[in-house]
Amino acid sequence: MAAGAGSSVDTPLHLRPLLVPKPWGGRRLERFGKDLPAGAMIGESWEVADLDPSATSVEDPVSRVASGPHAGRTLQEVIATDRDGLLGDAPDLDGRFPLLVKLLDAREHLSVQVHPPADYVADHPEVSHKTESWVVLDAEPGAELMIGVASGVTTGSLASAVGTPALVPMLRRVPAVPGEVHHLPAGTIHALPAGVMVAEVQTPGDTTFRVYDWVDKYGRTPRALHLREALRSIELGWEHNLAAASSFGAGSPGRAGAAAGGRVKRRARGTVVDTPHYRIARRHLDAAGTRSVDRGTMRIVLVLDGVLQADAFDHALGPGGTIVLPAAWHGCLRAADESVTWLELTVPPKGNR
Repeated sequence: MAAGAGSSVDTPLHLRPLLVPKPWGGRRLERFGKDLPAGAMIGESWEVADLDPSATSVEDPVSRVASGPHAGRTLQEVIATDRDGLLGDAPDLDGRFPLLVKLLDAREHLSVQVHPPADYVADHPEVSHKTESWVVLDAEPGAELMIGVASGVTTGSLASAVGTPALVPMLRRVPAVPGEVHHLPAGTIHALPAGVMVAEVQTPGDTTFRVYDWVDKYGRTPRALHLREALRSIELGWEHNLAAASSFGAGSPGRAGAAAGGRVKRRARGTVVDTPHYRIARRHLDAAGTRSVDRGTMRIVLVLDGVLQADAFDHALGPGGTIVLPAAWHGCLRAADESVTWLELTVPPKGNR
């Protein structure tokens, strides 16, 4: 049925975060409302997730509803109950939710890595496509994101450097500035650096090809590298890497973003990332302000700053708080006593992808 009155999924869904320990993780997610296990180094909080367990090393990679009429149910079970009430005109992926949303806390550098683009996935059905975007939440002074390759890097020079420290100077660097948005199309070599926290919005896949893992720098236990797979996946074309760089002002963001099927606005309000897979908007309300939301579109709300309230939802959401607004829900979002800023994520209808 169409999303609307009579749907069984017509109230906001508050999901339990999935906390994922990582060798590079830390404790700063506590500042974003996460109840971390004592002593654990948590690198990721999966806010909205619905992955096939065979596609990831994360145990039970499916979000469950924390409260309300659907408490205890998985996202997949909610979709099975009332697909249109939850998703509206957004496509599901074989009965699964179409986005994966995380918060990341990098106490140490993450591995230098790449996610396979569509042409690689077409030849290797066992892997999953992964395009992602970062919104910087916090950054230590001097921290620099590593996104794409520097001008002049060739396939040959890259092939000789992968797996070694010689790869690092070949990566394009950009200052990590809280509030800025960076789009990483599949095929973009990248690494999240120490001292940075981001919100990561991505297509729901977890295939990662590592090419360098900072083993000597941090004394890590060596993990498998995927050099041959990565070299087939890394996009060296200037237009592609300009698309990844567009978020920090290299060239024209609109033209560069379109080269990789997306547009990026670095710090704007309104729509800041527009891709065939998802859209990210930055919303803001002054103290006591309201935003009316109509039925028909599923939205994910992730609070960046301040406190947000929603009709038919009993809890106030502070920084790091996330809810799914089903397509069948309608009502108002409200700022509490102070102004509030949040991300609003949507998925284009199938015909627009």
